[in-house]
Amino acid sequence: MRGLAAAALLPVLAFAQIDLKFEDGRTGDVPPGWFVLDSTMGLGYAATLQRDGCRDTAPCALLSAPDNPPPNSFGAMMRTLPAVQFRGRTVRLRAWIRFEKKEAGRAQMFLHSGRQGFQPGFPESVKDCPIETAQWAQYEIRGEVAPDAEVIQIGLTLHGAGRAWIGGVEFGPLAAEITGAAVDAARDAIRKQYERMDSAFVRGDIDEIGAVLMPGAQMGVGTIREPLQPAIQSEIAGGAKLSARTEVLSVRLNGDEAIVMIRREAHDPRPNGARSVITNRRDTWIQASNGWRLRESIEVSYHWIVPPTSAAAAVPIVAELKSRAVPVSGSSDMAAFGAAVGEARVVALGEAAHGTREFVQLKQRLVEYLVAQKGFTELVAAADDAVASGLADRLHVHMSSWKVDTPEVVANAIVRAANSAESKAKVILWTDNAHARDPVLRQKFGRKLYSTGFAFRRGEVRAVGVEKGESMGLGVYAAMASSEGSGDAVLSAAGIPQFFLDLTRVPAGGALAHWLKDTHLFHDLGAYWVLDDPDASLQPERFAQIYDGLYYVEEVHSGG
Repeated sequence: MRGLAAAALLPVLAFAQIDLKFEDGRTGDVPPGWFVLDSTMGLGYAATLQRDGCRDTAPCALLSAPDNPPPNSFGAMMRTLPAVQFRGRTVRLRAWIRFEKKEAGRAQMFLHSGRQGFQPGFPESVKDCPIETAQWAQYEIRGEVAPDAEVIQIGLTLHGAGRAWIGGVEFGPLAAEITGAAVDAARDAIRKQYERMDSAFVRGDIDEIGAVLMPGAQMGVGTIREPLQPAIQSEIAGGAKLSARTEVLSVRLNGDEAIVMIRREAHDPRPNGARSVITNRRDTWIQASNGWRLRESIEVSYHWIVPPTSAAAAVPIVAELKSRAVPVSGSSDMAAFGAAVGEARVVALGEAAHGTREFVQLKQRLVEYLVAQKGFTELVAAADDAVASGLADRLHVHMSSWKVDTPEVVANAIVRAANSAESKAKVILWTDNAHARDPVLRQKFGRKLYSTGFAFRRGEVRAVGVEKGESMGLGVYAAMASSEGSGDAVLSAAGIPQFFLDLTRVPAGGALAHWLKDTHLFHDLGAYWVLDDPDASLQPERFAQIYDGLYYVEEVHSGG
């Protein structure tokens, strides 16, 4: 199979010799300079140069599938280009494509970038707009090439059955403008749109915000993309109306498209509000007939600001914490945990970071205890969680799973598990902190749910790195100790490397209870690590409102 390693050896000047319009070569052969992955060629997918059936008199290429392709198979014709001359520039891939559909097949154009050390750069494709029409249509993808990119791959994929024709392929850098009258005019117009959105956000006017967005506008970070308007609506509906102020840092103009770097500050305007968040984003605006409209907003970094707990205020809190926290050793914490769970029928076990050895080991102990001592019979986890699946097999408990990772889907999976066997079925949810504390679960199960959160101070985490809003792939990253006065730091001051705390039995009115009701910053990153701002993993949380119990680990390490 050909890949990035061989492509990286291509000379820089090779681009000048590339035939992207299929003018050379023999009809029926693979177009010169293009290739089909060996693994897909073996399945019967083929790419051939064509001079008939093309969009116009110019030749085109045909990517075809076998008559009966294996399930979930795909074919790809692609070209690999050296990236040196495009580093730091926005490039565009444009082509005319038509697709002769058969059964559930689909075609997609792609533009990929490979960085040093085989790290992925931007991975872009028309995955959100699959090519399914038999009529010729022009498709376009854009991406910013990383400064250390080595290769760029362009091409067409065919998923399942069918045939796809491609012609009129164009690839190259866009002539970006960063100064001049056109850029100044775009900056002023877009700044006014941000002011309009900030004002509408404070008022809770989702219709006004929607008027600024392109149809289908998206937001995202790493590999995650989701509709932008519903996300804003959800934030507005969350309760407190945060004041917002957006500062335009830079504008790069590419014709009717503007890439805008912004800094957004949001503050809690309530009298007792203290939190604020600073977000850096890369936004894409399109100049439409009715003015500039926001098409995509990518989170580059964000940073919550919450007043720290002072050293003097922490003294009584830590003193009470030392007396109530149960160290993890032998079976003492298991007994305390069992007493805390009581007669709950659903126990949610979270984690502040995926792929963390200490959290996995603790959760395994808890599952074993719940099955052996509390009569739990059902384990619910993500479909791809091998640790949970192996644990269920070993303990001979039934496992249910979900594939679409949303709160409602997870809650429904637990409901099904609780009702599948008998009315007294007892369910363990193996998940992360976000799902363990989700209010949907509390609404469905009330006090029959015991939600357990996990926290840590420092160590290393295995997560998907995110840089400039784009996924850099899975890696291990050092998590520095959260700052003094943070929630993690106060827990750490108890001097107990690992402990369990039953939050439901902390006496009301004491220093610890008051502290647990307030907002503090805790490491809670899920699956992503923001390289641009490691403190982005520190999230504002009120433990007394979101969890029933807490497991704390001073130092974590990657691995299961």
